[in-house]
Amino acid sequence: MIYHTLNALPIAQLTDMPVDIDYLAYMMAGIDRGIRNVHADVQVMAVSGQLVPVSIKDGRHHDSWIHSFTAQYIDEMIAEVDRMTLKPVMKRSASLLLGAGRLLLRLTKEQTVTVFPSFMSTTLYTDSQFEHVGRITEELTRCFPHHAIVFRTLNTVHDDRAILCLQSAGYKPLISRAVYLFNPNEAHSKNERKDLKKDIKRFNKSGYTVTDQLTEDEFSQLLPLYEQVYLEKYSVHNPHYTEAFFKFLYDELKLQWFIVKDQSRIISFMAVQQVGDTLFPAYFGMDQSVKGLYFMTSGLLYQYAIDNGLKVNNSAGAKDYKLARGSRPALEYHLVYSGHLTGTQKLAYQLFTAVATPLGALLLKRLQFN
Repeated sequence: MIYHTLNALPIAQLTDMPVDIDYLAYMMAGIDRGIRNVHADVQVMAVSGQLVPVSIKDGRHHDSWIHSFTAQYIDEMIAEVDRMTLKPVMKRSASLLLGAGRLLLRLTKEQTVTVFPSFMSTTLYTDSQFEHVGRITEELTRCFPHHAIVFRTLNTVHDDRAILCLQSAGYKPLISRAVYLFNPNEAHSKNERKDLKKDIKRFNKSGYTVTDQLTEDEFSQLLPLYEQVYLEKYSVHNPHYTEAFFKFLYDELKLQWFIVKDQSRIISFMAVQQVGDTLFPAYFGMDQSVKGLYFMTSGLLYQYAIDNGLKVNNSAGAKDYKLARGSRPALEYHLVYSGHLTGTQKLAYQLFTAVATPLGALLLKRLQFN
């Protein structure tokens, strides 16, 4: 059974609640209050004592890539191709391929149900979240016969068992990105260890300070730093956060914050999520004009991971920096169930997955793994 409000949940029957209740309440009240370009109807199920939130996308809104296949695979790729220096024939070929991809995704109607949504660029999972995949899928396909069912952002290193579990239940892997994973217990080369030490040494010599505390009047400094990096430098299809959302994250969620200051001015910040033994830098921003600031801020994360024996899922981007410091590349996938769909919608998902996954994996390995 699917519940539209938290008050209706049979709380006494729940034994596994792998989702922060405060964040779930926020999502159910309207995630677009905090992320302006994400629109989702968040509901919850109780399956064998487990709390299972889901986000329903109706296909009407032009959302950020964190909640839209079209934005991730087409709009983001068009922007990427425009930034690249390619021969005219290659640009035309890419344009034709992306145009065909857009048509296929339009035929899917972009109707999806995401299981355990985080509305972050990467979702970290616990093993228990995959214990009842069969029942979850059965219930969702019954309630949403025209929506594909999606588990987002599983990588081939940390989530290998979960991927096999989902595939055995009929889910198909849809290539997502190349991500970079750091394990402090792995053997690292002398140069990798040296580069990490240089980042911390640079920070120690900079005169900057780091804290995990924010005062009420400092939240206004965070959003411009985020927008400098993700919206102005990279893509308008990244999430459009609000200042109030950052305050909610700080006040209500258990995140590890690294706030870097030049005297009283915040020049960078990173809010890090931990699930099990894995860290993920979920929210980040910095003053682009400060030389070496990305290296120093990321160095703080790596040092924290080393000191506490924790892995890092360092998401995508900044390939050269991450590889040089001992992160290892891995392919990330969305796992999509479309077996219950019919007609054109089902065929469109099958064709898009059949083309995008092998082609995307090939290109990512060539471009992002070395």
